[in-house]
Amino acid sequence: MTTRDLMLDIARQALLARAARDGYKSGEYVPETDHEGYVTSLLIALHHWCHAYSHDWTAELRSAQELFEEDLDEARGEEPEALSQ
Repeated sequence: MTTRDLMLDIARQALLARAARDGYKSGEYVPETDHEGYVTSLLIALHHWCHAYSHDWTAELRSAQELFEEDLDEARGEEPEALSQ
């Protein structure tokens, strides 16, 4: 399993958990289409988390972008480039 596969599975499970909070039963919500906008909801939740527990939101986003780019390189079978900054 690649890091990308792992991250997609984590995201899928998080979207399904968010849908369950709105009353969707198992199998009722299709996270790949996300017609309720739960991707945005999860991002807002993470932003609140960072604010509540004194994490630097902007730094987290920057780090996530760098790691995402490495994951894409891995998925393409390339050697990850050195992190910038």
